[in-house]
Amino acid sequence: MKIHTDAASRLATEVVTQLPVPSRLGMLRFERLNEASWALLYLDPVCERHFGVPANELCSLIDSPYASLMEPHARHQLHDQIQLQLMRQAYYSVEYRLHTPRGVLSLTEVGERCQKYGHELLAGYLIAGKLSDLDHDRGTSHGLHAVLGLESPDEQLEQLVRTRAQQNLIVRLARHRYGSSDPQLEAAELITQAACEAYNVCRAAIWQLNGTRLEAIAAFRRDDDGYEYPPVIDLSPFPRYLDALRNSRTIDARDVLLDPRTSELARGLLIPRGVRSVLNATIRVGGDMVGLLCLQHDGDPRTWQPDEVAFAGELADQYAQVMANQQRVNATQMLHLFQRAVEQSASAFVLVDRDGRVEYVNPSFTTITQFSAEEVRGHRLADLTSLENLGELLFDTSSALAQNNSWQGEFRSRRKNMEPYWGQLSISKVFNDAGELTHYIGIYEDITRNKMAQQHIERLAYTDNLTSLGNRPFFIRSIEERFASNRIPQLCLLLVDIDNFKRINDSLGHQTGDKLLTCLARRLRNSLNRDSVLARFASNEFALLLDGMDLEEGQRLAQQVLRTLDKPLFVDQQLISVSGSIGLACAPLHGSDPETLMKHAGQALHKAKANGKNQVQVFTDALHAEANYKLFVENNLRRALNQNELEVFYQPKLCLRSGRLQGVEALLRWNHPDKGMIRPDQFISVAEETGLIIPIGKWVAREACRMGMRLAALGLGKPQVAINLSPKQFSDPDLIASIATILHEEQLPPELLELELTESLLLDATEETRQQLLGLKALGVTLAMDDFGTGYSSLSYLKKFPIDVIKIDRSFIKDIPDNQDDMEITSAVIAMARNLRLKVVAEGIETPAQLAFLRRQRCDIGQGYLFDKPIPSTALPDALRRYPHWA
Repeated sequence: MKIHTDAASRLATEVVTQLPVPSRLGMLRFERLNEASWALLYLDPVCERHFGVPANELCSLIDSPYASLMEPHARHQLHDQIQLQLMRQAYYSVEYRLHTPRGVLSLTEVGERCQKYGHELLAGYLIAGKLSDLDHDRGTSHGLHAVLGLESPDEQLEQLVRTRAQQNLIVRLARHRYGSSDPQLEAAELITQAACEAYNVCRAAIWQLNGTRLEAIAAFRRDDDGYEYPPVIDLSPFPRYLDALRNSRTIDARDVLLDPRTSELARGLLIPRGVRSVLNATIRVGGDMVGLLCLQHDGDPRTWQPDEVAFAGELADQYAQVMANQQRVNATQMLHLFQRAVEQSASAFVLVDRDGRVEYVNPSFTTITQFSAEEVRGHRLADLTSLENLGELLFDTSSALAQNNSWQGEFRSRRKNMEPYWGQLSISKVFNDAGELTHYIGIYEDITRNKMAQQHIERLAYTDNLTSLGNRPFFIRSIEERFASNRIPQLCLLLVDIDNFKRINDSLGHQTGDKLLTCLARRLRNSLNRDSVLARFASNEFALLLDGMDLEEGQRLAQQVLRTLDKPLFVDQQLISVSGSIGLACAPLHGSDPETLMKHAGQALHKAKANGKNQVQVFTDALHAEANYKLFVENNLRRALNQNELEVFYQPKLCLRSGRLQGVEALLRWNHPDKGMIRPDQFISVAEETGLIIPIGKWVAREACRMGMRLAALGLGKPQVAINLSPKQFSDPDLIASIATILHEEQLPPELLELELTESLLLDATEETRQQLLGLKALGVTLAMDDFGTGYSSLSYLKKFPIDVIKIDRSFIKDIPDNQDDMEITSAVIAMARNLRLKVVAEGIETPAQLAFLRRQRCDIGQGYLFDKPIPSTALPDALRRYPHWA
């Protein structure tokens, strides 16, 4: 156990009350604000084993995550109880319950008030279980057996009993307050008495080692229930024992006569006093042995358990800490005397030697920087993180001070709590009589208030208010700074989008969504290197900038981010699972300037989401070409409607029994003035993404209805006209009304219009979609399921939705008669449709053999290149005259 450096400024009597309790005893160290928010600043990481929640998620000044696990009505009552207890005594103890992911947990909180970071804090321990039970059973294993409800404990139970006894000892040490003028003696007496009771040994003593002589500081006898002060022991006649002490952490001798380390000592000192077993733990300060904690057991030989040996070492370390801190307190008192003799100044005063090592600072320095004299005295300025830029000023050969004997100007630094401040500094060189530089003297004043307004504006401009991360302007500035030099940096840029976040906002509310974003931001920040740049780039989009990373390292980190996002989050007392899509671009591979790099990362992110989300997509040139093409399509498609560049082609559909014309399917084409004829698969997806599919769909419906009326007027019968409906068109609340209006205005009978639906529409259909389909059916039109069998085909669609026609996809027709599986599937679909009284249309008929097979299976209607390719609207009437048609 290491001595805690933060104890150096505290009295020895305070140190024992702040013991770093081993987490194996079930006691968790904590520090929190003395407020009803119960905001934790520190919690032992082992808490995750008890609570099921990591410490870093519970330690937050935002949203009070720890308090959210408490019972709401108890939170403020407990805070008031604590304040009342602290008014009467120096410590407090309360009991309450936490509702954790692992169930309800009873806790005892023991702590005291302390000042730290300029705030009043509460510090102490969280103990699983009720402390009243522990107090009731203090000092006897019999009481602990009663608590556990067992009469004959096995070895595991015995270890639990010992652990409870060790907890009891720690609580006693933490609660004790010292009043003597010799805290080291009082601490030794307390430790020896408590250890004697906890270990159930006859004697416990703390010895100080001077050379080879052991001098008793305190010794407790269990039989007399009092202290004794044995004579000095000279260890020089016992070299093996002394050597074992110096080279070992502990000596655990079951039988002092048989153990070679203690056999010399046993005959002359131990056996005459009835001691058969000893447990010794060395007290070390700065790595040197300075004393000894000795536990002596009489009666039969005793086997010391590993946890007993370890705990004895921990007790020895506690006393070592008391000794070390007492030494530091003495030095501090001498320094205070020296400081009071030095003339005071309202300005900060700092004196450093020629090597930049601090020799003196005055109280005003402490007021401004929050660094005490003890914290900076003897340290090099370059070694003090918050003052290292002052060291750069002293020793930078290019600075004005290097060329002159003094320098004046504004100086930016940070206080101990990392809060930035500005100072008006005057620094001068100090020379000795020989003209040699010996020191630097600096005097400065805090002028932070003159800079506060400017800094406040900058914080508002570059900080995201919700997550406290950098915002979009901050991130853009960060990446531009890296490209500011002539050399192109090596870095990776990740854009992370939270998938389906709108669904979370819509279902759980925006307040929960905001809390989720805050938790995600904290989780991402904790999982990344401190040198990386993390910002909230958009509503549910984060941006990461990682210096010095190549593409392979960036991909590994991106996968790590996906795994981090994949872990569920506990928000508003419920677990929420999210996933993310990531676009990755690296410099200089994917861009040599900030704008290009961010654009390419955005294109990669868009592709990751289009490919199904929850994945990483690296930028490629193909993505850039695809993005450019989509932009071209979007810009030109808006114009195409107005400039009559869109055309409707028609493909005949024939009755396979009679060969008569049954109808035509309307197929959209785009005749671009420069690119020529563009197929639907090259622009329909863009039309759906941009919403242009809704006006385009209405235009196609009107053109198809006009063609149906025109064919009837030309004496070509009454062929049914089929048009395709995109799933995006069902987001139009005016869909049913617009179809009805077109039918009425074009005077086409509703039964002559067929609407073809995709399986994806039916797969994702909501009750609202179902009502729209029923509304369309009520108009009298025919509804057909297009490309049946290619997606997640389900017979439930045919039952749930008012479908009239099934269209067998061309992929099942093209290999007939060579592929037996396709023939079996096609036959089964046709038979099923006939039994359900549905018509069947076969697409993609290209050979007489395919036509003969479909006729044998009694398929109703067919279309394909065997009959005709899609025909332009201008040539359609003449082309259809060669088919027999219905009267």
